Amino acid sequence: MWLKFKASSIKETLLLVRDRAGLAMLFIMPMILILIMSLLQQSTLTMLEEQKTPVLVINYDQDTFGLSIVQGLKDASFFHVSEKTDGNLPTEDLLKQLVLEGNYRVGIIIHRGASKQLRLKIKKIIQDQFPESEGELFEEVYEPGQPSPNVEVYFDPVTKVNFKHAVTGALRQFSATVEAKMIFEIYSDLLIDLIDIKLNESPGFTEMVDFDEKYATGNKSRIIPNAVQHNVPAWTIFAMFFIVIPLAGNIIKERESGMSLRLKTMPGSNMAVIMGKVNVYFLVGILQAVFMLMIGIFILPLFGMPALKLANSIIPLLVVTLAVSLAASGYGVLIGIVATTQEQSSIFGSISVVILAALGGIWVPTFMMSEMMVTVSKMSPLNWGLNAYYDIFLRNSGTYEVLPYVGLLTGFSLICIVFSFFYSRKFKT
Repeated sequence: MWLKFKASSIKETLLLVRDRAGLAMLFIMPMILILIMSLLQQSTLTMLEEQKTPVLVINYDQDTFGLSIVQGLKDASFFHVSEKTDGNLPTEDLLKQLVLEGNYRVGIIIHRGASKQLRLKIKKIIQDQFPESEGELFEEVYEPGQPSPNVEVYFDPVTKVNFKHAVTGALRQFSATVEAKMIFEIYSDLLIDLIDIKLNESPGFTEMVDFDEKYATGNKSRIIPNAVQHNVPAWTIFAMFFIVIPLAGNIIKERESGMSLRLKTMPGSNMAVIMGKVNVYFLVGILQAVFMLMIGIFILPLFGMPALKLANSIIPLLVVTLAVSLAASGYGVLIGIVATTQEQSSIFGSISVVILAALGGIWVPTFMMSEMMVTVSKMSPLNWGLNAYYDIFLRNSGTYEVLPYVGLLTGFSLICIVFSFFYSRKFKT
């Protein structure tokens, strides 16, 4: 048993060391991948933060409401407001056309009389609050049938729903600020007429509550989630699972050359041969993870990105890495045992890993998936490893908290190894 295990381990090590292309794929390519993906995501996030949404406004109102809405848009850090095109005031048809063509993401038309109509509606509400015995408090109030304050908002057809909600939410906030200001002014004038008391000028009833935005990272950690904290664990798992290609290829080479048959003639179970292969690539996976983590800690900061923070999570990080490497090795053995040609193993192995990565949240975060796809993603071993790493890096979880994911990864590996053993006994020579 030990002799077979030792012979298999030595053979796999020699094959791996002599395969320079395979070594490059296992170590150099993942490092390049994590560097490029992190840089691309970082530059994209930076561009989105710096880029302002172009907005074209036609303000027919030119009174308190319209002027306040336009000023609110200009003061907001994420809008670039234009009131003219080519030096001229646009028409409504031109505004719609420019938004349709994508020259502006949003077009806003504030119609004439919006401020006057808003004041009348406020006065109508105030009038209804007083008993009829007080009589008419205002000379003119809003009557049914009169036009309501109207603001038309046009969006570029490619605009996402969540962006539309963000823009309309901002407009409603600006509108609420103007309404509060008008209510205060009308009540102030009313008090002068009724009891001859003039209210002092007020800065307004806006931003009276402070919202302190924080990440729920717990009292033990000050790690701030960023692109590096997400990218490094995700692409580390992806790279570790790509050992299925050289591992499966070596198994098939061994079978085609007759080496597997000679190993079977040695005393002991064939399980020792399988475990020898798992042993070598299990260690390779751990080395991959170490190198990828070093990239996050030492190399990415050289390109202006934050360094990967490990906090005090070395032990759970090691446990999860061992489980992920074991799962990847077991899956590689399974592919190599079941496949009949190197073409089958390389094509199916690479495509299956990409599919598992896509389902597992490596390519697309699970929070962006539909409810059905989120359920499906939970069946991917890459999702188990990714969630375990996220718990460690972003939630400061300990070993106990990640044990369910470690159990799933270990169980997946054992199923792959046991199935490979019985399949090789029954169908392979």
